Order: sequence, then structure tokens, then C-alpha cells
Amino acid sequence: MAIAQKTVSSDITANNWLFKASADTAVTSIHLCNITSTDTTVNIYLLPDDGSSAGPTENNKIYNSLTIQATDSYIIDTEKMILTSGDKIFVETPDSSGAIVATISTIGL
Repeated sequence: MAIAQKTVSSDITANNWLFKASADTAVTSIHLCNITSTDTTVNIYLLPDDGSSAGPTENNKIYNSLTIQATDSYIIDTEKMILTSGDKIFVETPDSSGAIVATISTIGL
């Protein structure tokens, strides 16, 4: 099992991903922790490594405008995502009024 963690920003460029699979991988959970005293909106993207796009677009969203209350956390762990080598997960805070720490837990297949 591996864990990746970072403070999310409103910068959603091609190289600002939370996780990039280096082999076939299962995502077991994503934890989003709002470390501020204001509500924060989060978008999550899943970008396949198929050459269709250099960076995430609206067509790659898997969570859109998810609001995480001040000082609260949101956990995504019901369904597992299977990624192949090169697939990436991006998380952004488009309103940038708060700060989210995103933690992803994965396991190799």
C-alpha cells in the first residue's frame, strides 16, 4: 500500500497531480481534509494516460463542486478505482478560499 498527500491548490496544470500510477494500481480511498475555518469547494479529475489530453478538462471530472465544510473531512472509499500506468488523479480548489489536504491510499495490483 502507498500513500500520497499534498495541500491542494487552485492550480490545475498538467504536472500538478495528486497521484500518478506507475503500474496497475487500485485506489482504496481519498481523504479530503479542510484545514481552514471556511467552507471550500473541491473538484476531482481522473485523467487516463491515453494521449487525449495533456491536462484535466471538464470531461475528466469525477467530483464537481463538492463542498467540504469548515474544519471537516470528506472520505471517498465506497468504490475502488483501478488505474493503469500513467493515469493521474487531480484535485483542485477552484474558489481557493480554503485549504484542503488531500490524501490518497493505493495498492498495487
